[in-house]
Amino acid sequence: MYPAYIHTQATARNIDHAAIETYRIPSLILMEHAAIESTKIIEKHITIDKSICILCGPGNNGADGLAIARLLQTKYSKLFVVVPEVKNMSEEEKIQFQMIQNLNIEYDYNLPNETYEVYIDCIFGNGLSRDITGFYKAMIQNVNATHSTIISIDMPSGIDATMGNILGCAIHADYTISLDCYKQGQWLNDGKSHCGKLYLVDIGIPQILHQKCMDIIKVLNIEDIHIPDRPLTAHKSTFGKALMIGGSQNMHGAIHMASLSAYKSGIGTLTLMVPECISNILAIKSDFYMLLQCSDRNGTFSSKAIEVLKQNMNNYSILSIGNGMQKNNVTISLVEQVLKSDKKVVLDADALWAAQKNMDLLKRNETTILTPHIKEMSDLTGINITTILSNPFEIARDFSKEYPSCVLILKSSQTYIAHQGNVYVLDAQNAGLAKGGSGDILCGIVVAMLGQCKDPMQAALCATYLHSQSAKLDIDLASFMPEDIINNIPNTLKRLRS
Repeated sequence: MYPAYIHTQATARNIDHAAIETYRIPSLILMEHAAIESTKIIEKHITIDKSICILCGPGNNGADGLAIARLLQTKYSKLFVVVPEVKNMSEEEKIQFQMIQNLNIEYDYNLPNETYEVYIDCIFGNGLSRDITGFYKAMIQNVNATHSTIISIDMPSGIDATMGNILGCAIHADYTISLDCYKQGQWLNDGKSHCGKLYLVDIGIPQILHQKCMDIIKVLNIEDIHIPDRPLTAHKSTFGKALMIGGSQNMHGAIHMASLSAYKSGIGTLTLMVPECISNILAIKSDFYMLLQCSDRNGTFSSKAIEVLKQNMNNYSILSIGNGMQKNNVTISLVEQVLKSDKKVVLDADALWAAQKNMDLLKRNETTILTPHIKEMSDLTGINITTILSNPFEIARDFSKEYPSCVLILKSSQTYIAHQGNVYVLDAQNAGLAKGGSGDILCGIVVAMLGQCKDPMQAALCATYLHSQSAKLDIDLASFMPEDIINNIPNTLKRLRS
């Protein structure tokens, strides 16, 4: 699979420039590759009996459109091209324009009155930086009003390639074919809805130019996942010895689900540290985990739990905290003790709320994996929800730089995994996960992978991917139960290993 990097407008343009200037790849060669690959996708969606109008703007995106017209004209008999005036064309566009003239492809400088069944948008690509007005604004509005199929090349014209905001007006595409890399604006704000279905095509730019970027954003796919081996000579301590701290009278199910998913995902040994009031319930539910009981007060941990944790936590390699706890001073103190330890730590649920009281402790030397959803991320950082949603890439990246020993798993309809400035996005939207318990299952899988993977980022990537794949079930999305996902973990693990 072609590596799917996501870049800002400036980075994408710099990479394109470096391919031409440093690697001496002529822009016309890159343009031809873009046209060939785009044409393949267009032909998959558009039958040969359809009428096509290609809209070209005054730049290299317009030149791409002219190259596409040249390749499509052999199959599509009803093809029309709108071109800018010659004086406004880039040098590459002038070359492409001469070719379509020589091939007698029909063109004009204005949008025809006739409505076409398909419009291919090559007006403005990655480089747009100001609001669209005048002639091109009218063209975009007229095309959007047709309700015909619209395919955008690189970016829907009018969408800012970095932030995804509308610049005056914007094409509302059914499909967007992104050239070389995804543009950050395709994933943010208005860009998400205006792109339609996204495709990524390789146009021949050397991969090293993406890999050399200071902060990498990449779409997570199967090639990035390396499920750890289970050597035949291994013993239970090989795969981690975890202590899960959590639970309360009202939420004993949360830590139970987390423990089940941890065991199904391969943790070596597991002990639950829970309030005494729920220990009997958990003992009845399962007999594979051990229980460390603490005195309780009003259905939650009493302050005596702090001393119990101090006395016992050195017996474990991984400490997980938060599932089914409550927001109170004892939770804050327990999280503080966990973060002061030299153990690998996973923070989830109410532990994330508690961590905001001692953010400096996140600058510890040992690994900490945090698994907030957007609201919990807002509580943790003090950044409002609207700001986080407007650019989760930046929020995740900046957090991972400020806390370099932390791995952040920021949960939303898409999941963002960040470590030391590098961000992966898992694009696997699944309404079946929009239920209580899904986050607890992920936490358990994270604990298990942290016990098996030497690299904490790889542990987070494996966990989020395994969680997502295990939720791909052939049942109605409304009917998902937590145990359905947990019970599918073994099959998913077996498939990923093979």
